[in-house]
Amino acid sequence: MDNSKKILIADASQFDRSVMDDALKNTYTILETQTGLKALELFIEEVDNIKLAIIDIAIPLMDGFDVLQHIKRLDKAKSIPVILTSKDAVKEDILKAFQYGAADFMTKPFEADFLRQRVLALLSNSSKIPGTALTNLVTSSEADIDEIKEYDKSLNKTLRNLFSYRQIETPYHLKRVSLFTGTLLKILAKNSSSGVNLSESQIELIIRASIYHDIGKIAIPDDILRRKSNLTDKQRLIYQTHTAKGAEVLEINTNPSLHSFIQLAVNIAQNHHENWDGSGYPNKLKGNEIPLSAQVVRLATDFDKFSRDIYGITDTVFEVAMEKVLELQQMYNPMLIRALAHSEFVMNKIMDKYSDSSKKTK
Repeated sequence: MDNSKKILIADASQFDRSVMDDALKNTYTILETQTGLKALELFIEEVDNIKLAIIDIAIPLMDGFDVLQHIKRLDKAKSIPVILTSKDAVKEDILKAFQYGAADFMTKPFEADFLRQRVLALLSNSSKIPGTALTNLVTSSEADIDEIKEYDKSLNKTLRNLFSYRQIETPYHLKRVSLFTGTLLKILAKNSSSGVNLSESQIELIIRASIYHDIGKIAIPDDILRRKSNLTDKQRLIYQTHTAKGAEVLEINTNPSLHSFIQLAVNIAQNHHENWDGSGYPNKLKGNEIPLSAQVVRLATDFDKFSRDIYGITDTVFEVAMEKVLELQQMYNPMLIRALAHSEFVMNKIMDKYSDSSKKTK
């Protein structure tokens, strides 16, 4: 066993520590403690060797939230994943955990296999630097930015007209999703530990590409699109082909100057229904097997779905939509949930400016 691969477990319960220790000890060297102060002390001493920490929020002598905050102030620890645990799935605690920088939040009791999978996913993903491929793809497009803008302007107008004519989406859906996508990417880009090193102009291209996430819906029959729910198994499979159809539509353009932008849009259209836990479609990709651009658009489209139907009904639209995201947190990259938790002010401005109700009054 490699003694440089250590996991810190901090939990007041001997039973819970034993469950976690049994699940992980064959692969990692385990450091255990039952208090928050000792957890922080161990973390500082072993920061060069600790690869991940699992800390219960109710641990005595400095709770898990305080330990997490102290850890995130250490320069060497900014990229080390920390999982917070609790015996209760309290929405406020989950949101607070992500706002403080937790990589994941798990509710006890949990099975050994489940814990191993979550730990393995976090450690494998943290070593990949998820934004690298995205950065390279978008960088190669910058020389052709003027041509991309012209192409985008033309296709964008056509898509909006088609969507409006067939009533495929609400008036401002595409605008909100693209701006939500940009907001999340800007938050990630400002966080050096995210691995997302994107300039403003690069983020602009991703915003443009995100608009075409559902372009494949133009190939789906109206009766299926308008039903949306209570589809038969056959109809559901037809609906799900909009991801592949979207990629096919976009790939019709073979202009070399647009290749990188088209590939970016194809990645999003093809994969924006894939889920972090592997439960999505069409290919059941998991974790960072999913292109980061598609991960962001997945969360942006769902956030829009959760918020648009309640806009104007409640003054807490962001909070309610955020609760929905947290209920389904296994579907999204925890890094993106953290970004969303820090986006309330900007997201509310976007919803206020581009609500479908405001469209009707203009």
